[in-house]
Amino acid sequence: MKRITFILNLKYTGSSNEVETFIKDLSVPYTSECDEPGTNSFEWYLNKTANRAVLLENFIDSDAAVLRVKNLMESPVNESFQNLFEVIELCVLGDAGPSLLQILEGWGPVYLNYSEGFNKSL
Repeated sequence: MKRITFILNLKYTGSSNEVETFIKDLSVPYTSECDEPGTNSFEWYLNKTANRAVLLENFIDSDAAVLRVKNLMESPVNESFQNLFEVIELCVLGDAGPSLLQILEGWGPVYLNYSEGFNKSL
């Protein structure tokens, strides 16, 4: 299976209003406008009482995930993201190619290769 999924478990110290504004006004609009035909989904989940967030991203393959990371690193979203969130864990699901392994090297991700299963929506 070529598909790659990122699960970013995040903690934030600012207000939930700041986080929601960042997500709705900057993160989602900017990312949706990027030329990333291999990005299938980009979804935020919040737990306001625990100051926790999860960003779930899904890509057609490892190269598409590399493009997303490059676009993030060069974007105006990156600095705001770093100011608002602490990455608790970055989990990469799927068989990551060498370029993805290299670009994520400093982030300390946990890699889980695909084993077995099915997705009825594909």
